[in-house]
Amino acid sequence: MKKFSLVLLVGGFLFAENFTQIKSKITNSLKYKMQEKKIKIYEEKLKSIKAKNYGMLDLEYSAVHLFKQPVMKMDLARSMALPMSDKNHFTGVLKYSYPLFTGFAITNMIDKSKLELIKEKINLNNVKRVLTLNASKLYSNIYALKARINALEKAKEALLSAKEKAESFYKEGLLNKSSVDEIDAKYYEIVALIKETESQKNSLLNLLSYLINKKISKIDGIKIEKNNLSPKFENRADVKAIKETLKIKDKDIKLAKSKYYPQIGLEAGIKREADNFVLTDNDYQNVDKSYIALGVKYNLFDGGAKKAALEMAKLAKSTYTIYYNDYLNQVKTEYQNDLDTLNALFMRLRAAKEEIKARESYYEYIRSKFDEGLADSTDLNDAIAKLAEARAKKEAIKAQIFFLNVKLKLNGGYDE
Repeated sequence: MKKFSLVLLVGGFLFAENFTQIKSKITNSLKYKMQEKKIKIYEEKLKSIKAKNYGMLDLEYSAVHLFKQPVMKMDLARSMALPMSDKNHFTGVLKYSYPLFTGFAITNMIDKSKLELIKEKINLNNVKRVLTLNASKLYSNIYALKARINALEKAKEALLSAKEKAESFYKEGLLNKSSVDEIDAKYYEIVALIKETESQKNSLLNLLSYLINKKISKIDGIKIEKNNLSPKFENRADVKAIKETLKIKDKDIKLAKSKYYPQIGLEAGIKREADNFVLTDNDYQNVDKSYIALGVKYNLFDGGAKKAALEMAKLAKSTYTIYYNDYLNQVKTEYQNDLDTLNALFMRLRAAKEEIKARESYYEYIRSKFDEGLADSTDLNDAIAKLAEARAKKEAIKAQIFFLNVKLKLNGGYDE
């Protein structure tokens, strides 16, 4: 039986996941995979826009059957009608068109698409940052609940021991039945709290499993340390993404300016018109109608649409610049607040350790008094409950410190 219990214990430790292991599985999250697919979309978008630089090659073929034969009427001495073409008309053309000049629109579209792709790759890092942050929050909360369960289990053991002692005193007539019942009630209250806390812990484990798309049944411990890193906010993925957006806004301005330039295009085609479907015979015109053409298009008036579009692009960039500065200030403020909270938590942790010493000392004192019949069950129950609460509080503070350390690293521009 002991050997079997040892195997279960070792197995439990083997299957407990520490935070480093959980963090390594973040890329298995479905949210992360969705962002990876989004990057693929933007890669294809860039290829699509780059294709505009190579022009277009089209093949066209048409067959027309006229109900009446086309004729040319001549008003001479007598009215004459000369046939102009056959009733069946077939046309085939292989043409290549190339935009010689678009006001740098294509160049800026390609540059914008490149920046959008870079931004989505940065967003992938930001998704990982946010997922890691959420995972660390869940991990720390699960740890705190696990520690609370351990503290309650110790309280349950203490109450069980007190219950046995109280029943012994009762049998000897040294304690009344109500005192035994009070300890008994407290014992079952602790059991219920353990069950409730286990339920909360399991719910958070389920959320953690959902987050990383992998079943997590147990977690390991935590490591706490002082945060001595200087923040590098410019390295944060979300801040980088906003900066890329500002570059994209610059390209939008250039694209709006491209409308002020003429559009020049080149087209060359191998074209044949014939009376038969294989395009070899034309009794009325030449079969070969191949050509080369140069086209220029320049807008003289559009009611102010170009100017409005340019102003909108400029205003959009200006607005996003304000947003960037506001976001950066928000990031710095949140970081400083978290840092202040972390420093305060270390002081609270020191106080919690001292409180545990005091509660342990008080519990031992009350327990010895109870054993001697000099303290009642209410004092003993209170001492046990407050000791359990102090133990749980200390571990809860450690969990908060762990989470804030992770958060400060991630929000300070460092990969945890």
